[in-house]
Amino acid sequence: MYRYIKDGLLRVKPIDLPKMVCIRKRSKVRLKATTKILGKSIEERPECINDRSEFGHWEIDLVLGKKTKGEAVVMTLVERQTRFAIAVKLANKQAETINRAVKSLLSQYPIRSITLDNGSEFSSLSDLKGVEVYFAHPYASHERGTNENFNGLLREFLPKGVSLNSLTTEELNHYVSAINDRPRRLHKYKTANILFGLAQTA
Repeated sequence: MYRYIKDGLLRVKPIDLPKMVCIRKRSKVRLKATTKILGKSIEERPECINDRSEFGHWEIDLVLGKKTKGEAVVMTLVERQTRFAIAVKLANKQAETINRAVKSLLSQYPIRSITLDNGSEFSSLSDLKGVEVYFAHPYASHERGTNENFNGLLREFLPKGVSLNSLTTEELNHYVSAINDRPRRLHKYKTANILFGLAQTA
């Protein structure tokens, strides 16, 4: 019946039928894909990093507590080959705060490259000297799966929605050590801590 009216075969007009006006065909809305990359794309990352055959390549991310202004965050870095992790509490997630923290870690750990997402908080890291920085594709957290997995383990100690302001360095180090010292089936039940130490002396 509605088709006959639409094709003009009947004297009744579509405007005379409120229901027909409501069910008019809607055009599909296409979401514009975010194509902005803040630096070198992960597509340029060498195969020795992709296949984890070379030591010293890391992934970085943030763990948030309460999503309110003035909340502290935890920055995590995980070495791709050994799955050894570092975590640092930061006062905020501003780009300059993160940049300063990463620069400090570069002098303490063997960091050849860092893979990260396209969040504005990481926008300054592409300017780091002496380390390659690769940006994953937007909305592709699986491209940083090593770090995402560690963050999931850390959530056992730091649940979502709980403020991190009261978290102490000692507490955070204890949580990270508990994960780094956990035997991993992936590594034939060796710990990330042991493998990290061995890789540095290899």
